[in-house]
Amino acid sequence: MKALYRENLLLMTGTILLAVIILLAILVPAFSPYSYQAQDVNIQNSGSSFFHIFGTDKFGRDIFVRVWYGTRISLLVGIGSALICGTLGILYGSIAGYAGGKADILLMRLADVIDSIPSLLYVILIMLVLGANVGSILLGICISGWIELSRVVRGEVMRLKNQEFCIAARMAGARPGRILRRHLLPNGLGPVIVNVTFLVPKAIFTEAFLSFVGVGISAPAASLGTLIQESRSQMLVYPTQMLYPVLVLCILILSMNLIGAGLERRN
Repeated sequence: MKALYRENLLLMTGTILLAVIILLAILVPAFSPYSYQAQDVNIQNSGSSFFHIFGTDKFGRDIFVRVWYGTRISLLVGIGSALICGTLGILYGSIAGYAGGKADILLMRLADVIDSIPSLLYVILIMLVLGANVGSILLGICISGWIELSRVVRGEVMRLKNQEFCIAARMAGARPGRILRRHLLPNGLGPVIVNVTFLVPKAIFTEAFLSFVGVGISAPAASLGTLIQESRSQMLVYPTQMLYPVLVLCILILSMNLIGAGLERRN
């Protein structure tokens, strides 16, 4: 494992950046003397200082705490959607690829129909019905977010299912579920892991975009996209209020892309 990281600079850099971000997202809101939603009219729009590292916003709220609290939500959306979409994509693609024939055609055409509607439309419609919260965003992203991965898994399963080791397992009487679990998926795991990794920054960016246009997480909770949207009105007078959440968002997405690129290079 150590040799893998030493030889793969992209993977090592991305992992270090992500680890630092996760630690700050956990520790800062937990141990800071300021709450992410506490307002103080006496320190509105103050600059960076020893007590308020990133300064305060127009309501006197500490931006440093709000940025790392917002990172929590962005990470929750990104990692949560990747786990859900990864599970659905692996199951669906495995079944379609192994079954083949008419079942494969039917399953993949159904996936194409779901994928024909833009994912942002799913998210917006669900949020209008269920409200602006993390659960609504996760549900909207996951409706069609698994389909690209399922195509990758399907291709890997179809490529491997006629290999000698798979034929031998079938002749030995192994059930399809066991063949998939013990032979096909472990041998096709490389491209699957890479694609699951890239789902995280995609979901984070989707949530940030929705929050930026005003249909994301509702107050008083705040994601990085929400913080960027809130600071837009102050951008010309207090540009640093937008700079900090934008910078953290960029580093977060960069770290996940570096990890994905590092895993891709390894495979």
